[in-house]
Amino acid sequence: MKTKALSFRIEESTYNWLASLAEKSKLPISEVVREILKVSQMTQGTRRAYGECLEYLASVEADDFLVGLDALVEAIKEVKTNG
Repeated sequence: MKTKALSFRIEESTYNWLASLAEKSKLPISEVVREILKVSQMTQGTRRAYGECLEYLASVEADDFLVGLDALVEAIKEVKTNG
């Protein structure tokens, strides 16, 4: 995928918010911004489903993570097949 550089100015409070998200997620600020842009391009239903998937994965215990991930993948496949 080709990428292009982009530069823009933001208020200090916005920068601090992005920096806080980056620190919590252990991602660079640029990746946090990319994720925000991806989510903003999703439909409302997709955004809701994405959020529910993240909530589910966050609730799964570390020992059961792979089992939980398998269950999530199966649910996504079913939704994709049956709507």
